[in-house]
Amino acid sequence: MPDSIKWNDDMLTGVAEIDAQHRILVDTLIEANTKLTADASDPLFEQITRDLLAYAIYHFDTEEQLMRQCGYAPDDAAKHVGEHRSFSEQVVALRNDARRGEPGARNALVAFLRDWLVNHIMTSDRRLGQFIRAAAPARTPAALHHD
Repeated sequence: MPDSIKWNDDMLTGVAEIDAQHRILVDTLIEANTKLTADASDPLFEQITRDLLAYAIYHFDTEEQLMRQCGYAPDDAAKHVGEHRSFSEQVVALRNDARRGEPGARNALVAFLRDWLVNHIMTSDRRLGQFIRAAAPARTPAALHHD
């Protein structure tokens, strides 16, 4: 079983809404690592992977709205959005592998989620957070989302 992810303050972007959503994603991944068995026919496998993907897509939408609202550079935004789309495609492919009963698919899925989440938060999302904070220093993160 892959090592679980652990939340730490190095993952903070400084944008409260993004950070709260990242925490939920990390908590969901911890739950997946703890509760998922290798049996993709287990209803829990389907529920957890579906919920995780749905929440990730919701989170990506939040980040992409903030990019538009704050005027994130088009090239940087396109790269970041591309990472989001690639993530979704990879999760679906790994989940399908698990459904087909491919050996190690469950561990591959959890390892991918852990590694991608940490790497994406620590690079792309932290860079986005710096931009948002600089672009709108007088505005609260909640106000950024609701404009």
